[in-house]
Amino acid sequence: MYLSRLFLSDFRNYKELELSLGPGLFLFYGDNAQGKTNLLEAVSMLATATSFHASSDREVVNWSAQDHVARLDGTVQRLEDKIQLEVLIVDPSPPVFAAAAGVRVNPRSIELPAHAPRKRYKVNGVPKRTIDLIGQLKVVLFAPSDLHLVDGGPEERRRFLDRALCQVQPRYSVALVKYRKIVTQRSALLKRIRDNQEDPGMLNYLDEQLTQLANQIIYERRRMIDALNDRANEFQRAISGGREQLQIVYRPSFQVDGDWGLTEAAEHYREQLRDARKKEIHQGVCLRGPHRDDLEFLVNGVNMLSYGSRGQQRTAALSAKLAELAFMHSSTGDQPILLLDDVFSELDASRREYLLCQVAGYEQVMLTSTDLEGFPADMVQRAHRYQVSGGVLKSE
Repeated sequence: MYLSRLFLSDFRNYKELELSLGPGLFLFYGDNAQGKTNLLEAVSMLATATSFHASSDREVVNWSAQDHVARLDGTVQRLEDKIQLEVLIVDPSPPVFAAAAGVRVNPRSIELPAHAPRKRYKVNGVPKRTIDLIGQLKVVLFAPSDLHLVDGGPEERRRFLDRALCQVQPRYSVALVKYRKIVTQRSALLKRIRDNQEDPGMLNYLDEQLTQLANQIIYERRRMIDALNDRANEFQRAISGGREQLQIVYRPSFQVDGDWGLTEAAEHYREQLRDARKKEIHQGVCLRGPHRDDLEFLVNGVNMLSYGSRGQQRTAALSAKLAELAFMHSSTGDQPILLLDDVFSELDASRREYLLCQVAGYEQVMLTSTDLEGFPADMVQRAHRYQVSGGVLKSE
C-alpha cells in the first residue's frame, strides 16, 4: 500500500500543494514550524479522519482560506485496487484575532446550515460516512509523543490501541463511537440522579448498552495485546542486546477472565456496574468501562512506569510501536504507510540505527527531520528528498 498522489488546499500553512508520490522513502526536511508535521498530519487524517496534532478540527483550516474550508485529497494504491479519498474540513468560526495578527480573513461567501457537518468525506468521488473512510488507507505514526507511551497518561495508551484497531476493524470503530456517546449520556444521567432529578432505574437501559459495547471493545483490545506480545519482546531483546524481556499487560477497569465467552463476559460486566452504581452516583461519573482501561509495560518483570529508566521506557515504547506495525500488516495483508515525525532526534544512535533497519524494507516511508545529518549516506542518496519552507516543497 502506498500513497501515489496528495493534494492539499488551505490545510494548515499549505495554501495549495500537489505532490506525486510512490513506493520508497520520502525525506522532508527543514527548520521547525515550516510544515513538515503538517504534511504527515494530512496523510494521517486521510487514514483515520482525525488529527494526531490538533485538539480541534478547525485548527487545520488555514485562517485565510476562502469560505474557511480545507481540502485533502489522496490517491491510494492498494494490493487489489486504487482508491481516491477526500476530506473537507470546515471552520465555522475563524479566530477573531486573525485580522489583528495581520492575516486577511475572507468573508464567507456561503452560509452553512446550523447543523451542517464540519467534516465531509468522499471515497472515489462518492459522499461517505466517517466509518466508510477510516481504514481505506492505513498508517502507523511514529512521533516524539509516542516515545512517552510508557511514561505518559493512560489516555495515550488507550489512543495507541484505538488508532490501530479503528483502521483494522471497522466494527471496532463503530462500537467505540457508540460507546463514547453512551458514556457521555450515562455520566450526565448519574449527575441528575445524584441531584435527585431522575430515578436510578433509568440507568438500566444505558448499562445494558454500555456492557454490550464494552464487551466488543475489550475483546478486540485483548486480541491486539496478545498479537503485540508475540512480537514486542523480540524487538525489546534485539534493541537491548538480549538483556531485557518485555511484556505488555492489559489492565481493564472491568474485571476480565480469559475463560469467559462473550455472553458470559457481558453478564459479569453488568454485575460489576451494578456493584459500582452507588459510588458512581455519588461521584457523578462512569467508573467502569474501556474509557478507563490502561496498559502496563513490564521489563524483566518490573513496571516501567514506576521504575523504568528513561532508556528502558523509550525502548519499550519503540518495541510496542514496531509490534503495532507488524500487527497491522498481519491483520490486513497490506503494509501500512509509515509516518516518522522527527522521531530520530529523540533517539540515541543505537535505537535510531535499529529503527532505520526495521523500517527500511517497508513499501512507503515518510520521514521528517530538521536536517539530513545523522542518516546513513546511502539512505539519503536513494531517498526522495524535499526541503520544506513556509509550506512550500522543493524537490532535490
